[in-house]
Amino acid sequence: MIIEKYGKHFDYSLIDRNTGWRLQTIAERSIDGLNLGKIKESIYCPVCGGNDSDNIIEIYSFTYSKCLHCELVYLPEISNAEKLKEMYLNNDQELQKSPGDDLINSDNFRARVDLICKPKIDFILENTKYKNPKWVDFGCGVGDFVMAASEKGCEAVGYDIDNREVEHGQMNGSNIFCKDINENNAKEIVGLADIVSFISVLEHIPNCSSVLDMVVNASKGDANFIIEVPRFNSVSSLINLNFNDKVSRHMLPPNHVMLFTDNAFRYMLRKVGLKIDAVWYYGMDINELFGTLLLNKASRFLDIGDLKTLLNEMQLTLDKSKLCDEMLVVCSKDRSME
Repeated sequence: MIIEKYGKHFDYSLIDRNTGWRLQTIAERSIDGLNLGKIKESIYCPVCGGNDSDNIIEIYSFTYSKCLHCELVYLPEISNAEKLKEMYLNNDQELQKSPGDDLINSDNFRARVDLICKPKIDFILENTKYKNPKWVDFGCGVGDFVMAASEKGCEAVGYDIDNREVEHGQMNGSNIFCKDINENNAKEIVGLADIVSFISVLEHIPNCSSVLDMVVNASKGDANFIIEVPRFNSVSSLINLNFNDKVSRHMLPPNHVMLFTDNAFRYMLRKVGLKIDAVWYYGMDINELFGTLLLNKASRFLDIGDLKTLLNEMQLTLDKSKLCDEMLVVCSKDRSME
C-alpha cells in the first residue's frame, strides 16, 4: 500500500517572494525565454519517446504540449540541449536571471535548511528502512538539502554542475561538489548509496528518463530513490495558463522542460523499474494565486493584511485534493519486474 501525506507548513515571512521579486522575475525570465527561444531543436517526449502531442499554451516563445501516449506535459521544441546545459555550467552572462540567482543572492540558506529541507528528510527517513543512510543527492544546488540530511545523521553528499551554487553551498558548510554524472562514473558515485535523491531536478533534463535509468542500474538492489517533481494537474498550472505573460515559476520555460501528470510519472517509474512506496503532496499554489492577482496595481486599495495567516490552511485543502504543484516520492526497485 502506498503511504500518502498531505500539506507542508510554510513560513512566508522567512523566505519572502514578494510582489517586487515576482515583477522583476517576470521581466527577467520573459527576456531570457525570448532570447533562448530564437534557436530551437525538436525533441521526442522525454518520458516515453513519443512524437504525438497536443499544444497547450505558449509562454515566453516556448509551447508546452501534452504527450498523447504517456500524458507528460513538455516542450517539444527546446533551446539547443547544450545551450540549456550551459545555463547551469557557466551561468551564461547573456541571461537576465541565471537559474541559481535566487538561491545565491536572496534566499536565507539556514532558513531553507530548517524550514524547507528538514521536514522532507524526516518524511523520507520515516518511509525507508535506513536510520543513518549513505545518501547521494543529484542536482544539489546550494546543498541545503544535503546539509539537512547531514544534520539528521545521514552520510550525505551532493553533486551539481553549477559551480557558483556549489561554491555558495560549500561556504555554508555543505558537503557538495561540482561534478556531472555519466555512464563512466555513475557506478562509482551511487554504487554504495542507500538513498539517491533528485529534488526538483528531472524537470530540467530533456533526457530525464534515461538519466534516471542510468542511476537506477548503477545502484544497489535495496537502494531507495527520492524524486521531487512539479505536477501539471495543479492550481499553479491553472494560474499560469490564464496569466501566461506573468509567469515567474512552475510552467517556466525553458528551465522547466516538463511538468508531470500522475500517469506520466508512473510511466517513467515503470520504465526504469521503480515502484512508489510513499508520496507527499504539497505546493505553493495559493501563494502563486494571490501573488499573481496582487500584481494588479489596483489591489493596493484592498485591505488584505491578514491574508498570510490563511495561506497554509487554504493550501492544505488543495494538497488534500491533489491539486498541488509538487510531490515528493519515495521509491524502491520493483522486484516483480526482475
